[in-house]
Amino acid sequence: MLLSLERVAMLKQLLLVAVLVIPYSQTQGRERTHLEQFAQPELCVYKAKLAAAGAWLRIEKHATTCNNIKYFWHGDETEYEITLVKEATCKGFETVLDPIKAGDTAYLECMEWDER
Repeated sequence: MLLSLERVAMLKQLLLVAVLVIPYSQTQGRERTHLEQFAQPELCVYKAKLAAAGAWLRIEKHATTCNNIKYFWHGDETEYEITLVKEATCKGFETVLDPIKAGDTAYLECMEWDER
């Protein structure tokens, strides 16, 4: 039995809606996870991503100093989160490393890695 073109199109639309709605429905009823709740490895990965972003902003010249990096906040960030994001991004911005190395360095520093 062959599916008609209408049925195939309708099936694609239904699948698209399911893909978009299911992740959203999984987050309903849960509170947002704050950075204070992250385990050390999770926090270090987050700091590494921010450092890489800071280095990328410097390379692409989207900012000239740490003070003029534009941040877009949701509005429910804690003071700790704001400070952590700004410091980690600025640290990556001030490094002379490429974004990947800036992220790696930030991660290892956060995890207090010792290469013995």
